[in-house]
Amino acid sequence: MNRIIDLRSDTFSLPDEGMRRAIRDAEVGNSGFREDPSVRKLEEACAAFFGLEAAVFLPSGTMAGQIALNVRSRPGDLVAIEENGHNLRFEAGSMALVSGTQALTVRGDRGIMDPGRVRTAVTSARDHGARVSCIVLENTSNFGGGTIYPREVLEGMFRLSGELGIPVHVDGARIWNALAATGEEPGSLIPQGGSVSACLSKGLGAPMGSILAGSDGFVEEARRVQQLLGGVMRQVGFMAAAGLYALRNNLGRLREDHARCRRIAERLTDCAELEIDLAAVQTNILYLRIRAGEAAAEDLRIRMAREGILAFRVGDRIRLVTYLNLDDGDCERAADTIASLLRERRA
Repeated sequence: MNRIIDLRSDTFSLPDEGMRRAIRDAEVGNSGFREDPSVRKLEEACAAFFGLEAAVFLPSGTMAGQIALNVRSRPGDLVAIEENGHNLRFEAGSMALVSGTQALTVRGDRGIMDPGRVRTAVTSARDHGARVSCIVLENTSNFGGGTIYPREVLEGMFRLSGELGIPVHVDGARIWNALAATGEEPGSLIPQGGSVSACLSKGLGAPMGSILAGSDGFVEEARRVQQLLGGVMRQVGFMAAAGLYALRNNLGRLREDHARCRRIAERLTDCAELEIDLAAVQTNILYLRIRAGEAAAEDLRIRMAREGILAFRVGDRIRLVTYLNLDDGDCERAADTIASLLRERRA
């Protein structure tokens, strides 16, 4: 039988031999006492990468995002977020539980919020006495299909943040993909006074961990919340070394993932059963909308799995994600298998 091709998520990426050697050889200490040299190197490298003052290494992207909101907010505050933003939709209600915040949802276009809509939402909320504590930008947008905030939209959002006095947190789980696709300078994606969380265990291939970066004061408070949530780690330099290896070796190759994702999309555009938004295929995520609805989408997902092609279903859409453990042949086989299954159903 052909090997399994797992397109469910880039969180299924695996360390290569170079990363495994870096893990084995890592110098470690007690990170809880800030004495792990590999963790310190990773935090300093990430802060410098984004042009920010400090960073903290955390177990997961969910923890990083929720700590950011907790630092920015008081219970009862509103957080302006795209209606399908990850912090709201995919993190088990932790905005409300961890920080007591409410979501001020804003409709996006392929997951990208317009500054005018955010202004209207914030102004309306303030008219009723509500405090909006933070604006969250997800870049790239998962639910939007791996879409990237255009430069002019980002600049408009940053100006709005300054005018309203509301800080921006960039949910950058896949910000590396946005940087690879646009060639922008990392610091240009975060406004002055803003913060960013970035995942190391997706396209970069590390086994675990995310970075939360911002000002010295922001990160110091983030460390307090990290302890409150039980997120302080000890001899975790092994994983920090994996993150450092990823930063040094796996950033440049993300464009390969993007090209493979695009190739799958283009090979499937002639399938009448599918609706594919090619304009949204900007990085490594592809959504296939099944015109016949949710039941047909689930049927296709099951039949794909029987053929060794694993995918993730969201309603009437099937999500495919490319990453470093997949090659051209894998992606071609996946596209051909999906097209073949659709022809079989048509017959």
